[in-house]
Amino acid sequence: MEKKTQISVILTNAPGELSKLCDVLKGAKINILGMSIQNAKDSVKELFNIREKTGRRIALAESYRGILKDSSDYSLIRLFVNEPVKAEKILRETKYLLDTEPILVFRFENQPGVLGRVAKRLGEAKINIDYIYGSAMEDAKESIFIVHIAEGDLDRVKGSFKDL
Repeated sequence: MEKKTQISVILTNAPGELSKLCDVLKGAKINILGMSIQNAKDSVKELFNIREKTGRRIALAESYRGILKDSSDYSLIRLFVNEPVKAEKILRETKYLLDTEPILVFRFENQPGVLGRVAKRLGEAKINIDYIYGSAMEDAKESIFIVHIAEGDLDRVKGSFKDL
């Protein structure tokens, strides 16, 4: 496990926008090692549905509809790249809206149960997982997973996963 930097980019939700972003990174010889794409509208819908089901909805449905309308124009792209400092610089220069934050990167043997052991250890330490993305090809020996937890919990996990 390594602590690395993730770049989150807000893109207009339109055909060709991801291609333009990839071309900017390619031009700077930056390799994308992991990516997650989330349509902002879908996130708002999920939040509305969860709050509705749990009885915790505090805003009126009309408020959510307004947010849905506004959010349908954007997507959130989370990037794990080989050179995050260089990527941040070039993306800012080309006027992308972005943010950076620390993440945990796990590379482990591609076998059933390994990700579950990571989740279990974090749970036992009372550390909440905000989100995970990653993958491996079916016949690959190694998998990679990017895990986001609260920044205040990052130092608590040092040395906790050396045996995985």
